[in-house]
Amino acid sequence: MFGISGAGYDMSTSIFSPEGRIFAAEYAKKAVEQGATSIGILTKNGVVLLAEKKILPLQEPDSVEKISKIDEHIAVATSGLMADARRLIQEARIKAQSFWLTYEEPIPAEALADYICDIKAQFTQRGGARPYGVAMIIASVDYDRTPHLFVTDPVGTSWGFLATVIGRGSSRAGEFLEKRYKKNMSLDKAIALAIDALRSTGDTQLTADNVEIARIPVSTGVFERLSHSEIESALQGSAPKEE
Repeated sequence: MFGISGAGYDMSTSIFSPEGRIFAAEYAKKAVEQGATSIGILTKNGVVLLAEKKILPLQEPDSVEKISKIDEHIAVATSGLMADARRLIQEARIKAQSFWLTYEEPIPAEALADYICDIKAQFTQRGGARPYGVAMIIASVDYDRTPHLFVTDPVGTSWGFLATVIGRGSSRAGEFLEKRYKKNMSLDKAIALAIDALRSTGDTQLTADNVEIARIPVSTGVFERLSHSEIESALQGSAPKEE
């Protein structure tokens, strides 16, 4: 039992190693690092979500969903174990409806991020269950027409971001965004920037079948999923120019 990498301390999420580490939580983070890349960008005009989809041979591309609508004004992009993601998405949708019934206003992104983190944190504090192996980018335009972007990690921590990347291409795509991000850009330019950041990872050839894009404009405050033809146009518009 003690010959494995965690030296026996990874047998339960309620046990700290002598170095103060929770190995099960670290393994959950590794699951996210192996997941397909997802990107979120916030601008003064709204928020953009882009996600890469892993499509198997003969698999129907539309059956794979990496960006999910939670309510009219809020959506999430995920990376990691999709079964875990679907469970948390279901919880998020129930919470959004409960919040409306209680307060008669749409749930703010920060409140939803805190709720999801509370659920995730519970699975790092007791034995008998493993942590959720999924990270989520939560994007919204709240009731006061303010755009927000939050990330929740597998251990139940959340942060606010202007632009963020989760998944296996996070290092290279993150560096790309750091150099080129501008908060006053239009949503179309934000979509082009997200596509270019995903291309910078160099992992796959991007097509309308393996890329999913959505946006929430400040002007409407309503979630919009780009169609297949709109994604094709966006990919062609940001295609690298031939020398």
